[in-house]
Amino acid sequence: MASGEVEHLTGIGEIYAGDQLLRSARYELTVSSGAAVGTPGAPTIIGSIDITGMGEAVVLAGPDRLMLKLEDGRRLMFTLSSTSGRIRADGIIEGA
Repeated sequence: MASGEVEHLTGIGEIYAGDQLLRSARYELTVSSGAAVGTPGAPTIIGSIDITGMGEAVVLAGPDRLMLKLEDGRRLMFTLSSTSGRIRADGIIEGA
């Protein structure tokens, strides 16, 4: 990805806590080639997942690290950064 280039990813993915599938959910991610804070050389990834129907307490008390399996098979480790479904990526999107 050239410097400043942006990739938009949307679809229905699977959210896992470890090996356990929690649910399928719509996701929307924006990947830019600007370096992420704390991970030199890694892209910046921001986005959201649809957590409709999950109680606020469940979201806030949930696992620290989750994995989103995208429609194309790639995987992204992330944490929820808000009760509205905003996510913060913990690195890069790994290949299938």
